[in-house]
Amino acid sequence: MTQRLKTFVAPLLVSLLFLGSSFFVASCSKPAPPEVKGWAFYQDSYGMEFQYPKDWQVIDEASTIRIYPSPEVAQRFGPPPQEDATAGVEIRFGSEKFKAVNMGTLAAYKEAAVAKIKEANTLDKEWQMTVKNLPAEVISYHAKISSRTTIYGKRIVLAHDSAFYFMNFEAFNTDYEGFQPYVDSIIASWKLPKPKENYKDPNAASKPSAEVSRYQSDVIEIQYPDNFECKPVPKKGKTEFAVNIEGLRQDCNITIDVFPAEKLSVDKVFDQNKGKFNPKSTGDAKIDGNAAKFLVTSVNPTIDRKVFFTVKNDKVYRVILTWFKPMAADFQPAFEKAVGTLKLK
Repeated sequence: MTQRLKTFVAPLLVSLLFLGSSFFVASCSKPAPPEVKGWAFYQDSYGMEFQYPKDWQVIDEASTIRIYPSPEVAQRFGPPPQEDATAGVEIRFGSEKFKAVNMGTLAAYKEAAVAKIKEANTLDKEWQMTVKNLPAEVISYHAKISSRTTIYGKRIVLAHDSAFYFMNFEAFNTDYEGFQPYVDSIIASWKLPKPKENYKDPNAASKPSAEVSRYQSDVIEIQYPDNFECKPVPKKGKTEFAVNIEGLRQDCNITIDVFPAEKLSVDKVFDQNKGKFNPKSTGDAKIDGNAAKFLVTSVNPTIDRKVFFTVKNDKVYRVILTWFKPMAADFQPAFEKAVGTLKLK
């Protein structure tokens, strides 16, 4: 067996190991892409985000995020990789600060990556591409593991906001070519952390960003301004789920909670709850295709609130938008846009 060292030294790695079934075709024909039935999104605490095929196993460790379709596929990549492995895919994302590697240019970082790859692989070719309008370097390589097993790979490296980022794609045999269309989708979804900005006006820092992040759970999925955070809310009474999406201003947020409908329609639920809010006006809406009712009220002279109610699967989904009235033009449209992305599960 050829000893093959794993080839990246980043302290933060994200592994996505894929595909337990084999897709063999005649050597003269292009392999069929493996089936992906849907996508989910992963986001780390720093704001890096990418999509990956849903229903895969995600292992979140201190310095490594690994995603597998099954533990068996993970074992094929070792280390060391299995000599008799014929199918499977691994994708890794990671980053290193300039100071951590004592480098400040993409050219130097790429040279170091090439040197490391060549320790255990045969270098194939190098080229350039663009990722999110940033120049990136690409290195492809392969390693012969046994007479029937070859691992093919490519690494994309780029520099952004005092850090180097990479995505590494490896696959056994024909899965390398077969999975390429999905790799393109994953790269296109790759979102890097937003650099911190300095503001002279403290209110400017609190305004919702035009860029969005995604939150998903077993109950809901929503896109929200990426300078906000999702935080769980303690459950009270019959509440089954609650989350708060908040930014720098504590008086500007989105709260979503879910509780039993107890066989009531959305109209009945609305009638039972609207009195608690002393509404100034009411109306009809749609949330994820479901009929919804809303009310508008004021918490105090400077705080306004809009509350939505909808019912699905005998559960009430309540969405509360709260904003500072003098900044309504900044917050209300962004919050309404987030409600438009809300998916009920």
